[in-house]
Amino acid sequence: MAINSRTKGANFEREIGNLLQEKLSLTNPVKRILEQTRTKELPDLKMGRWCIECKRYGPGSDPLDEWWDQVIASSGPSGLPALIYKFNRKPIKVRLLGETISDELIGSGILIDISFDDFIELLQLRFQKDIDFHNQQDEVQ
Repeated sequence: MAINSRTKGANFEREIGNLLQEKLSLTNPVKRILEQTRTKELPDLKMGRWCIECKRYGPGSDPLDEWWDQVIASSGPSGLPALIYKFNRKPIKVRLLGETISDELIGSGILIDISFDDFIELLQLRFQKDIDFHNQQDEVQ
């Protein structure tokens, strides 16, 4: 039986939320923002300043430009955009702005794709305050 794309997307969002909670030892779960199905320009997941868009797709290897446009729109001026994507038989990858990794790349518009495990390590090394902020929330939106 074929799985509907909305269900597939929701399942992937839950999977990523669970992986973030597990790998970052978060005390609060990373929950799906359910309002995103009705309101444009909301991310799938939020953790600290991170606005995360999740895309699970069958064939392919490169994310679509509109996926990146979507995460940029949902992150606004103060959010940190991350596109987490997976194609069939390929590992989970994360697309970030280069300036997230290096101040020398601020304003360059360079995009960098890294493995999910490298994204976790980056969060632990450079974005502990976002992890701490997420853990201090009484109730995750």
